Amino acid sequence: MQINTLSEFLTQAGTEFRLYDLGRRLQPLSHDDFAAIEANQRPYPWPLQRHAWLAVCYWQQHSQTQPYVWFLKLPLDERGLFNNGAVKHFLAALVEQLGQDISGELTDEQQQRLAQTPFTFQPSQDKLAAFHARLGLALNLPPSVFFNDVCDYVQDPKQHDWQQLGLQGLADLTARLQQDRALSQALAAHLLGLPQPVQDALLSQCEHHPLPSVISERLLSTISTELERQQPNQERIAQLLRATAGSPTCTARQQKIATLLTLTPSQPVMLSLAARLWQDLTDETLLITYLEQLAEHHGELFNGLFAELVSIPALRPLILGNLHNSALSSSLKNALGTLFTGAV
Repeated sequence: MQINTLSEFLTQAGTEFRLYDLGRRLQPLSHDDFAAIEANQRPYPWPLQRHAWLAVCYWQQHSQTQPYVWFLKLPLDERGLFNNGAVKHFLAALVEQLGQDISGELTDEQQQRLAQTPFTFQPSQDKLAAFHARLGLALNLPPSVFFNDVCDYVQDPKQHDWQQLGLQGLADLTARLQQDRALSQALAAHLLGLPQPVQDALLSQCEHHPLPSVISERLLSTISTELERQQPNQERIAQLLRATAGSPTCTARQQKIATLLTLTPSQPVMLSLAARLWQDLTDETLLITYLEQLAEHHGELFNGLFAELVSIPALRPLILGNLHNSALSSSLKNALGTLFTGAV
């Protein structure tokens, strides 16, 4: 039997499956979108370093066993399309492990052997925790054993020891904020007064999930407060901005980004916008301002970040359409000229 795509393999094997992108941040990927990507009908929407970073979760229909998960790093071509040779290489390794019975379940040993292929990767701990939290919620599975302690802590931080909290519990809580008003209200009230290690972990988790407005508005207003200081903490501003990345683009955030871009934005802010908040740069005015500030103040980052941004399908036509825009700043024109001269 000739099987050319992951979707075909998983369907023929009689499995249910879900797909998530783990590149820039955690995002679900629908079956229909993935099928179109596999057929090279559209580019991969969220490339990072010219790869698709996928979490593929599958389980046998009517099976009581825990879902299996593959973390796949699949190369993309210059257009952002799947490298079908890499996919077929991975599928060949799968068939080698399963023999002719593609409906069989992989043993733990077979899973480990597949992990030896060049197309697998190990996510960072924060992304792994966010993934398990989102997946468990989607499959109606109970949260981790750390969840209740985190809930108790957020409701009344002074009565609990933060050093006993588990990262997975923090991730489980963050994934549930959108649907739990009481939790979101408690976190909004206490978040920015929590010990820094807890804040850091929670804000990192927030990057991967849509947030209720009570929290995202609090984070954006705290950026304004930080900007009013005599010496604003640029790392802190970037952290707060990144924490809103999992929420849809909104006017308030775009206005905040526009403000930051007028204030000689720091390297942490510029990196955060490219890595987590690229969707806001689909506003053409913000995009051009971003590139001009990048060229003028962070020239050492220009080539790398330009290459990453132009690889994103949502940004690529906007960037290419402005390459010969006569209204671009001289700094940006010079940076582009140097970039393309060096690429020849």
